[in-house]
Amino acid sequence: MYHLALTLLFDEAESKDVVSDVFASLLSGTVLMRADNAKAFLLASVYHRCLNVLQHKQVQERFARLLTEDTNTLISDNTAEERMQMEELMRYVRNYMPPLEQQIFRLRYLKEMTCQEVADALNVSRQTVHTHLKQSVEKIRKYFNSNSKQYDDRTTAY
Repeated sequence: MYHLALTLLFDEAESKDVVSDVFASLLSGTVLMRADNAKAFLLASVYHRCLNVLQHKQVQERFARLLTEDTNTLISDNTAEERMQMEELMRYVRNYMPPLEQQIFRLRYLKEMTCQEVADALNVSRQTVHTHLKQSVEKIRKYFNSNSKQYDDRTTAY
């Protein structure tokens, strides 16, 4: 399982996180596995978790490209639309997310720390980090999807 994750992610820490997450979901009782197909199920679970991690890395790379690491100021060579969207995103994070969720979001996506590094830095469990990240992303998606018409109106006005 670890070797599959490592082959897909090329990152030892992320690969260990993925394998741990698969086992954590089994131990939590939310996922049931039959004994006759355990190996196939575990490998498929790792594969799908890796795809999720790669998808999150794309988001992370976009944040890193659009924002400076320390000041949350926008990098000047982005388009006006990207700058406006990133300003709105950071305003949303500052104004509507609880402090712990803000810290986790910033460390994970802006400082590019692994989930385990974030957990260690904030002295919380890795599961807490995952839970807050999932909630953050869901809130942001919901907010931006509900406000996407406003962005279209604002950007076409320029």
